[in-house]
Formats: sequence, structure tokens, C-alpha cells
Amino acid sequence: MKKLFILAFLILMALILLNRQRVYVRDPLAKVYRGTQKQDGVQVYINYSNDILLIKENDPGPYRILVQSWNKSPGTPTELKCIHWMACLADADHASIIPIAPANKGNYDPQVVMSNRQVSFMNIDGTPTRVELR
Repeated sequence: MKKLFILAFLILMALILLNRQRVYVRDPLAKVYRGTQKQDGVQVYINYSNDILLIKENDPGPYRILVQSWNKSPGTPTELKCIHWMACLADADHASIIPIAPANKGNYDPQVVMSNRQVSFMNIDGTPTRVELR
């Protein structure tokens, strides 16, 4: 039985290693600020490339926002499978998203800045959002 658990663990680790761009793991120490106010109830998930996924399930205003370093355009992921409060799996290494700005908002600049300690971007209403990673 012990060998079976070790084998299952090794297989799971191999799958995570192969899909490291698609797997987002929850960062319970990360903090999210909208403007200057700390946002409660927002879960932060991070992947191997320091792309972030923000999930807020509570009312008012539940949302999912994905910011990826390859395109620096915040948006809502089109396909996402999650294990509640633990991890999420995107549909591809470069996950497909619906941009948070409508197509007719041609002058919207998200001003995405990404580092290994902080990710910030401008919402469609002009309010900055900052995620501090720990």
C-alpha cells in the first residue's frame, strides 16, 4: 500500500511538472488591493511563470481575472477547472481569455506591471489593482 501511494505521488508530480504553465496554485499569503483598499475574499493563484489568477466568489461582484506575462492583458478565463481553495487548471499554457475591456474600448491601456513580488494593472474603470505576492 505504501508503494502505491509513493507511485501515485510521483505520477502526480510528473503531471504537475509537465503542465506547470497551466497549473495555478493558491497563494494564501498574497494580498489584493483595489486602489488603496485591501480586498477581502479574493483568492490569489499563481503558476510557474508568476502569472496570476484572482477569484472572488462572494457577493457583491464575484469575478475571475487572469493576468498572464506573455500578453499582459487581464481577462476572464474561458475554461478553468478548480479544486476549491487549492489549485486551478487552465485550458492551455497560454490560457484563452475574454478581455476585461470590450472591443469598442480602443483606448484602454491595462498598464500591467509584473515581477516576482507584485503584479499590478488598471481596471476598465481606471482603478488600479495591485497584488502583492509573498
